[in-house]
Amino acid sequence: GLIKGWGLGVNTIEPLLDTLDASDPDISLLATQYSLLKHEDALTHAFPACEKRNVSLVLGAPLNSGYLAGNQYYNYSTDVPEGIREKRERYRELARAHDTDLRTAALQFCNAPSVVASVLHGASKPGHVRENVASLSVRVPPEFWAAAKQQGLMAENAPTPT
Repeated sequence: GLIKGWGLGVNTIEPLLDTLDASDPDISLLATQYSLLKHEDALTHAFPACEKRNVSLVLGAPLNSGYLAGNQYYNYSTDVPEGIREKRERYRELARAHDTDLRTAALQFCNAPSVVASVLHGASKPGHVRENVASLSVRVPPEFWAAAKQQGLMAENAPTPT
């Protein structure tokens, strides 16, 4: 009766799925696996498994180590996978066209799924904390989300803020 809940933190989906097969966690930190740039595996595999088992998720690195906020590090590395730079540029253009910024859209995107209990924004400077908090109180136009899906940047089944 001393332990009221337990969980795990992972950087890939497979250990989470293996744990769900073997045990009954309450929560999991899932880092670098759900962002505007990479979300299909989490949507297809992790989210349904967690929803089925009533496991909440905390998402880490929603900005891909600041990459979606303009940093040159993608998931803690300067080695950016092929296609990611182009995808970020396409998202930046889309954000400009809809009078929003990419950091704001990225943070709100990660807050949208019902299985998500919290998002760890991360920040390397105090100003980043203020910017991230401010991003959560701004409305991203619904047209941004629709255009991202129409252009194939975002999975059709990805939840978006309402």
